[in-house]
Amino acid sequence: MVTPNPKPASFLGKIIAQLLGWLVCIVIPGFVTAMAPVSWVTYQRQGDHVTARAEVCLFFIIPYRTATVDPVVGFGRDSQEGAVTRHRKTGRPDKYVQAENQGFLVIKGVETEERVSVTPFNLDSVIEKSEAFLKDPKSTKLRLFVVANWKFSVLGGALVTSLTVIYLGSCVFVLGQMVLRALGIVKRAAPEQGVVKKSRLP
Repeated sequence: MVTPNPKPASFLGKIIAQLLGWLVCIVIPGFVTAMAPVSWVTYQRQGDHVTARAEVCLFFIIPYRTATVDPVVGFGRDSQEGAVTRHRKTGRPDKYVQAENQGFLVIKGVETEERVSVTPFNLDSVIEKSEAFLKDPKSTKLRLFVVANWKFSVLGGALVTSLTVIYLGSCVFVLGQMVLRALGIVKRAAPEQGVVKKSRLP
């Protein structure tokens, strides 16, 4: 008996698969890391002049928003209470769940100021390091890595970013195979016409 080979995926099917892969492994992880971002805050000094540059990043290293405060004259803090959500259950009292509070480092300039999202757990430490740099005339540069929320920014961000890395790695591998085949370095395997199976006679 001859078993036919499965038909290769159609061009439309390949396009749909790529779009789904792009959505699940690129768009959704990017949205997640944007909702609970990590930021790089860089201070630089030239004489008595201090400049701050805040980069809010996707996937930990790709800046999607950059703000500059020039010159820096001081620091402050701001906070925002987490929203309260009510969960209704039939026959049971309603359950209220409050989201975690948000903290912000406020970098003050002469005419403008910039807020950088920092988890309340680390906010005091970030402000202390920033003020120490501003007061120390010998310090020329300071770079701080700050997170909006350790649970979602780091743990959740690392999980969804791993999907992106795997997806991009797979794309690079497939593209590399195509290039090698085009150059004749790797030969394409000849498709099998069918597999003949012998059946035993009773």
